[in-house]
Amino acid sequence: MSVIQCPECGARYTSDDDSCSARFDTLLALDHSRQEPWGSRHGQAFAAFALEHPVRHADSLDTAWDLLYRIYRLHEPARAVIASLRQNTSQLRRGPRVPPRPPTQVAAPRVTIADLADFAPSTYPTQLDAWCQAALASWNAT
Repeated sequence: MSVIQCPECGARYTSDDDSCSARFDTLLALDHSRQEPWGSRHGQAFAAFALEHPVRHADSLDTAWDLLYRIYRLHEPARAVIASLRQNTSQLRRGPRVPPRPPTQVAAPRVTIADLADFAPSTYPTQLDAWCQAALASWNAT
């Protein structure tokens, strides 16, 4: 059995049909269904994916950093953070207590989209939080 590894986040797959992109497409379909627990967490899921795939999402890194840092380090309510970022779509104004994003990742993330398995509604919120925390940690957010 051959193992295919994502060059950006390090996730490992045993099938040519499985990949971070394929799993993200599945997650996006759930997010866009506007059903819970996925719909209200789309911003966090996209931010985690972007930070773990910085080449693919280079233009979104600062917004992803700001969103996750404010939610998971400053403990601001997710809805409020997302609303404030939507208001400032023309130019990101980093939260006043958010440090600048480091120029590069410092480590491979310990949780990737592959670890979320099938996005089961009973476990997804907890798994998403772990994924978001890992994405921040891979950029040295302490």
